[in-house]
Amino acid sequence: MKRIAHIEYLLHFNSTFVARFALLLAGLLSLHHAFAQSPPGGPVTKITLAQALQQAQANRLELTNQRLQTQITESDEARRRAQWQPQLNAGADFRWNTQIQRSVIKNAPFANGQDLVLRFGTPFNNILNVQAEQKVYDAQSRIDRSINRLNAENQQTTLEKRNVEVRQQVTEAYYQTVFNREKQRLSERARSRAQGYLEQAQIRFRAGTLLESELDRFSLDLSNAELTYRNDQRDYTLSLENLRYRINAPQPIEPADSLRALFAEFQTLELTAGNRPELRTEELNRQVNELNQRREQARLAPVVTAYGAYFAQQFSDAFNPFQGGTWFPYNYVGLRVNVPVFDGRQTRLNKQDYVRRAQINQNTLQQLKNDVDYELRAARNTLDQARGNLAETQKNITQAQNILAIDRVRFDAGALLLADFRNSEYSLQQAENNYLRAVYDVLLGQVQVRKALGNL
Repeated sequence: MKRIAHIEYLLHFNSTFVARFALLLAGLLSLHHAFAQSPPGGPVTKITLAQALQQAQANRLELTNQRLQTQITESDEARRRAQWQPQLNAGADFRWNTQIQRSVIKNAPFANGQDLVLRFGTPFNNILNVQAEQKVYDAQSRIDRSINRLNAENQQTTLEKRNVEVRQQVTEAYYQTVFNREKQRLSERARSRAQGYLEQAQIRFRAGTLLESELDRFSLDLSNAELTYRNDQRDYTLSLENLRYRINAPQPIEPADSLRALFAEFQTLELTAGNRPELRTEELNRQVNELNQRREQARLAPVVTAYGAYFAQQFSDAFNPFQGGTWFPYNYVGLRVNVPVFDGRQTRLNKQDYVRRAQINQNTLQQLKNDVDYELRAARNTLDQARGNLAETQKNITQAQNILAIDRVRFDAGALLLADFRNSEYSLQQAENNYLRAVYDVLLGQVQVRKALGNL
């Protein structure tokens, strides 16, 4: 009896321990699931594509730097105008002649033929002065004004080019995230189907109507489906991080737009041809080189400058700036003309270089126009084909789902071979893979068409 009681005690202890362990394990799993659903960095914010683009343009540091560079270039014109303002300089020189210079006049007739030693100056010699200069004529200045305007416009175009690059990066990252989310959804459905097939196969195996090898095939299908689902989960997580990086967002984000919404948004856009920043940049560079030709020619023109100065000089035996009768003023005004005579043919050589550069800009501009035209035609053809493939794959998925539903009923009833049933499942998976490929091609085609049109 004691032995039986001891065995019952052990059984009770073991069952209690197992129950507590199961509860502890369930609690840990629930905590793990909770942490997995709440990514680090705070709550997830859902944003649309338009909001993502707006945040990226506000947060990306390279755009901030380019805006600052644009402001620096725009200040060149202010510096040019400042050079045409009167340039005033004031100065003061307080000098103590510790040893005054002397001069000797030999056999001075007014000194009875004796040598005469003269001392020039006083121990203290102080000078106060104000000088002014004003440009009157410079042939290069008007050309510099036009060059500064084009350079500022070029920097604005560069800023727009950077904006296009950022918008393209964010759009592609957003599309990739939505695509990976759709891929994860389909793999989750495939995993659920594989789980249901395995449960039904286990029932038939216990009933003796299914071989063990056939049951193992269902187990293998479920294992492969779970592996695919985990990989798709990882891809979706990585795409979320990539989107967050492209936006430079401080908190976790998640796309709010669906595939259908992205397709519909593209249809509503007015896809008219815009001005590509690359074309505008090349045209501005050509105009700058043409102005530089004129500027080199203007270097040969005279530069006229008016100037004036006022001086007050003190001669005193003691340092006393306020001593009366010791200050002597003088002043002058003038007009300076500087005319280049010979510069070693530098002007002619520089003009020839700028002519060649302008021709290079013209050739590059024409090549870019040809590239843009071809890019637009190719992008539209690719998008049209991708849309046709998408519509076809959607029909194929519906048809494959209907076939699989019928075949499952027949398989559960024992009227269909396992190989035929698995072929129906594989047909659905192939249709889903083709659908995903078509979705990706459509999303990529939309980006390429908008980029080619200059509407990103």
